Amino acid sequence: MINKKWILAIITSTLLAPVYAKPADSPTENQQQRFLVSGSMAFLTEYYWRGTTQTKGKPAVQGTLRLDHDSGFYTQLFASNIQLDIGSSLELDYYIGYNYQINNDLKLNLQYLDVNYPGEDKTLPRVDFEEYSIGVLRSDLLHAQDELNLAFYYSPDYTLETGKMLRYEVGYRYPVSEQWNIYTQVAYNQFANKDAYAVLWGTDQRNHFYDYKLGVDFNYQDFIFDLYYANATVNKDLPSADKTVVFGLTKLF
Repeated sequence: MINKKWILAIITSTLLAPVYAKPADSPTENQQQRFLVSGSMAFLTEYYWRGTTQTKGKPAVQGTLRLDHDSGFYTQLFASNIQLDIGSSLELDYYIGYNYQINNDLKLNLQYLDVNYPGEDKTLPRVDFEEYSIGVLRSDLLHAQDELNLAFYYSPDYTLETGKMLRYEVGYRYPVSEQWNIYTQVAYNQFANKDAYAVLWGTDQRNHFYDYKLGVDFNYQDFIFDLYYANATVNKDLPSADKTVVFGLTKLF
């Protein structure tokens, strides 16, 4: 497991590094590698993630802070309120990743994710977990500026110490107009065994589930209005796994 102090040190040092903003006609522009800082604040009617609600169907406020380097490396912080009955009301995630532009239409992404729940109940098995992923993004496939995303996620020891978790995900975004997009996402999630699944989802009848969503978003200046329907085959007896409709408003900066 990667030490969280090292992760914080890497993210902090990169965020505090100089951000270069040379004029377009500067003679050193091609020689000087630069950083780009970005972020967002979002309000959602519900925090829904991979088949289940993280806030018991109640609203969520989320924030991100990201730093990208010209080389393709990036770091990111994510925070959100949660209601998961684990003794913590906060999720705090650290990302480190790399984007490699293969050609104009194809990009490769490698990413490490560390999910944390500060103040969690220490009597529970460890709820924090790590995840590694690889993804391929293909654009301009069926239409100019559309996007097809294929991704694979792996956790060596998923939350509550339930062993390995695998997730296979495919998503597609289609631009209806300059500001409107429709998108869909389908994923298959596999867990270590039926006992692990029972710990997580309350039934030992399976060791996997599917989740999917279908949505539309509207982009206006630095605001994104997002509306989607989501459902999953987790365990229909779980209130947290009910199908849902989520609306989100995000401000980019």
